[in-house]
Amino acid sequence: MKIIKKSVTILDLFLASEGELSMEEIAKRASMNKSTARRIVLSLIECGFLKRQKRRGKYSLGMKFLDYIYAVKKHNPILDIAERYLVELSETLSETISLALWDGRDAVISRTIYPHHPLIVSANEGSMVGLHFASLGKAIMGEMTEEELTRHLSNKLTRYTHNTITDINDLKKNIMMIKQEGVAIDDEEAFQGVRGIAVAIKNNERIVVGAVNILGPSVRLTREKIREYVPIVKECALKISRDLGFND
Repeated sequence: MKIIKKSVTILDLFLASEGELSMEEIAKRASMNKSTARRIVLSLIECGFLKRQKRRGKYSLGMKFLDYIYAVKKHNPILDIAERYLVELSETLSETISLALWDGRDAVISRTIYPHHPLIVSANEGSMVGLHFASLGKAIMGEMTEEELTRHLSNKLTRYTHNTITDINDLKKNIMMIKQEGVAIDDEEAFQGVRGIAVAIKNNERIVVGAVNILGPSVRLTREKIREYVPIVKECALKISRDLGFND
């Protein structure tokens, strides 16, 4: 079991990194000695979970994960149910629409619909969602209990832009507002020049299983537009939730 936990620890490093890590970085961040880290990394490469970039000598996630992403998409009813609503929302607002799935531990962008527009914001499928700075993540946090928040948030919140909330007390105030209003706003907190609106999705047991959001450049997705779009995104999330058996 220990080797499995260590392997997962190493793989998790790549979810929070820029995509590539050296052996020294892997060992240091995983708090392992270099020989142990190297042995596990070589096994993960052999299984296709990691690959080595020969030119730079760094490591990145392997193609094997694409098989798992495909399997999740193929067998997850939420994506089938949500598809037509996401497409409808994208056509209505002409902005990028994405859906993240939440398993109680991680939120992953699992479906993205792009508009026919020359200036769009990308949301790569398979990407991890940041909880404290992305609209999708904050929408999910808005449904957490105090105990869950404590478990999922560290005292050190990474800053990504000037607007990123890095004070834990300020973030908790923001989450309280999300709880009251039922919507999370990313006001250029994840990326400069990008805004987002997200609402959580619940199943028949009233458990949060994900969130849906709209992303757009701030020059187009103005604060006035956000106020206009909030009820539309809420309606989309509610339709998906109801089709999952949620009774409001």
